[in-house]
Amino acid sequence: MGEKMRAALFYGDKEDMRIEQIDVPKIGDGDILLKVRTCGICGSDARYYINGNEKRYKKPVILGHEVVADIYKVGSEVKNYKPGERVTVAPIYGCGQCELCLSGHENLCKDVVVFGCTFDGGFAEYMYIPKKGVERGVLVKLDGSVSDKAGTMIEPFSCVLHGLRRLNIQPGDSLVIFGSGPIGLAHMITSKKIGAGKVAIIDIMESRLKEAIDFGADVTINGSSGDWKERIFDYFGSNGVDRIVTAAPSLAAIENSIKIVKNGGSILVFGGLPHGNILKVDPNILHYNEITITGSIDSTIDDFKRTASMAPFLDLERFITHSFTLDNVKTGMDIMKKKEGLKVILDITKNN
Repeated sequence: MGEKMRAALFYGDKEDMRIEQIDVPKIGDGDILLKVRTCGICGSDARYYINGNEKRYKKPVILGHEVVADIYKVGSEVKNYKPGERVTVAPIYGCGQCELCLSGHENLCKDVVVFGCTFDGGFAEYMYIPKKGVERGVLVKLDGSVSDKAGTMIEPFSCVLHGLRRLNIQPGDSLVIFGSGPIGLAHMITSKKIGAGKVAIIDIMESRLKEAIDFGADVTINGSSGDWKERIFDYFGSNGVDRIVTAAPSLAAIENSIKIVKNGGSILVFGGLPHGNILKVDPNILHYNEITITGSIDSTIDDFKRTASMAPFLDLERFITHSFTLDNVKTGMDIMKKKEGLKVILDITKNN
């Protein structure tokens, strides 16, 4: 019998996750096997766990793509990596040969591999990185100043960086972010690093708005108040806001963005919504006011590597509010469901 490992397998139905003993993956000459140290629970992990049955996920699947791990074994053909090195994992890689990959949009490749989705991820003691992923450069060595906890935040911040680069923020631009969860706060921090001016956050949870102030928001506004729009114009001026990010899964946030964006401004739809939502927009608003609405999904390996280099300067560990063992992954999912705290991670090295 081969070596065994503990893993949290999600079978696709609502909250059907099971801790099981399964075989440790065997590696070929070009592959790498990781020993997982920590893995964050992403909002997408929680959404799939809570709602179940999303088509693109394999079933069963080991969720988890915000990974910090040690290299455990390397295939005989692998160069530039050796056992014992601590790495984080860019969770997406494309085929490397199609038009999208060659133009720098591998996250949109039709044959994209997504760890924790189309390919097993990090909610396990060991994680398998196939030859193609190794060749594409998904493993990024971690700076010694970046803790395991902080390292789990590199992936979500890389997605944020990818979106903000699409938004094309210019130095001094005003920015409004709908949503003050960890992703909204990550947008705020990263946008300021790349030159944004005043940044406002809109949410309906007062506890999270208070946290946003602690993290550096210039102003916060409760979106459930009747005068939220007037307060935006009072703060930024009657022309509106240069850039807007919807960092919450809310159709209303996108619709409200159009009401406050400046002529010539742009809106980034970052938060994914359940299938079936339809956005109705007067095309003349886009036409006559030259408003741009764009979206972003995931990140590229380039975005990921850029974020890893920024990690020592982003104070990432302060995002981590809850840590659980692998056996308590369902408790972590419940915390995510209740929107308590900010970031939940699994410490795979610890047992109950």
